[in-house]
Amino acid sequence: MTALIHISDTHLGFNDYDKINDEGINQREVDVYNAFAKAVDGIVEAKPDFVIHTGDLFHRSSPSNRALIQGLQHIKRITKAGIPFIVIAGNHSTPKTIYTSPILQALQSIENVYAVYNGHYECVSIDGIHFHCLPHIADDTQYIEQIQKVEPKSGNNILLMHTSVGKDYLLDEYGERIFPAEYFSLLQEFDYVALGHWHNFQVLPQWDNVCYSGSTERFSDREASKQKGFVTVTIGTETKIQFTPIPIRDWVRFDIKKCSERSVDDIKKAIAEFTSKTNDGAIVSIYLHDIEQHQSVAISNMWIAQQFPQALVVLPKRIFKVQHSHTSSSMKYVSIDELFTAYCKNQINDEKERKAVLTLGTQYFLKYRQQSSDVKE
Repeated sequence: MTALIHISDTHLGFNDYDKINDEGINQREVDVYNAFAKAVDGIVEAKPDFVIHTGDLFHRSSPSNRALIQGLQHIKRITKAGIPFIVIAGNHSTPKTIYTSPILQALQSIENVYAVYNGHYECVSIDGIHFHCLPHIADDTQYIEQIQKVEPKSGNNILLMHTSVGKDYLLDEYGERIFPAEYFSLLQEFDYVALGHWHNFQVLPQWDNVCYSGSTERFSDREASKQKGFVTVTIGTETKIQFTPIPIRDWVRFDIKKCSERSVDDIKKAIAEFTSKTNDGAIVSIYLHDIEQHQSVAISNMWIAQQFPQALVVLPKRIFKVQHSHTSSSMKYVSIDELFTAYCKNQINDEKERKAVLTLGTQYFLKYRQQSSDVKE
């Protein structure tokens, strides 16, 4: 019986949101390092026979010194425990030009690390276990040629790929690959097919041996509330797959539907009610669906953020109500004056007060346009 741990899409070096910690480092970058460290904690404790990483170890093909140090430090923890580490290149860590050396080449200096990154299929055999490695390949023709070289051997066979097996697992990224459907039958010939690229844990419903371990951190709100971690695979008379979550920063998403059928006060009340459902330090995504232009003006991003003082960052997103038109085109430019007028009409009942606010607003808009014109001249 063979036990291995499958990990993927660690994206070391990723950063976002301009949030800096006390040491002057981007907080999301630190979150990514912490997630990898916790995953390695679990790996070393579990003591599997092998660890396989299915791509995007680093977020960029030329990672920062800090990202490289973090990667080497934790990979050495695995190999010093006597566990072989097999890793393939993903689309993020593959150079876009021939003038940049593959970053995974730096791992070759570490004993017990097997890195496959040169744009072609390789088979790594250790103690009768065959790891068939198909890294990210940019060229379409070469990609098909390399798939055709993949062939199981006598013993246990593991296939490592960084790809989308079907359109449902695309991330809308530059250079991502789709594994061709005409080769799906190949997947059934392996004891286990370890996939990278898709960021959520998923055993593919067509097969019980094909699995995305998912990323170790969340990188968008499509991953909100999804658990992150690694997969333990036991290969014997049958293949058993078990997901192990790791603790990471919360990311929650709230959706307010049919905003156009609500008052601004009702929408604000609904947003405020989400505060109690948010843990300290969480990332918060709020979607306002079917919202009107004047409602959007009345609910600023600053006001929304103020409702979640405990959050790391608040990400409001607005899906505006479609305005139907009888003309040939439904696209219409709406000026700030029109938006402000609509807002006043809907929010200020007193006619005298409304006129005063409109007059004051018009003066401000005029002054702003004059200042902008002076700058351009």
